Amino acid sequence: MEKFVAHMKKEWKVYVMAIWMIGVTGFLYYLNGQIQSVKQTNVKLSSDVDSIESILISTDSNVAEVKKQVGKMSSKVAVIHKRVMRR
Repeated sequence: MEKFVAHMKKEWKVYVMAIWMIGVTGFLYYLNGQIQSVKQTNVKLSSDVDSIESILISTDSNVAEVKKQVGKMSSKVAVIHKRVMRR
């Protein structure tokens, strides 16, 4: 027993360092899991934003097309309006 106590008095720093390294390794493993979770959430949000952006672009395109069609019909409606007002 005295030999063990003498050994511990001499080498206690090594054992504390080993326990510390095990603790740090466990923390880093936990942190890696959290980072992977955030990364997956980021990919999902990026996909959602890309989808919304695509929908907005197509909607803007459709609105521009409707505006052109309304512009073409506007002159025709103006002519019809003039004819109706003459009668």
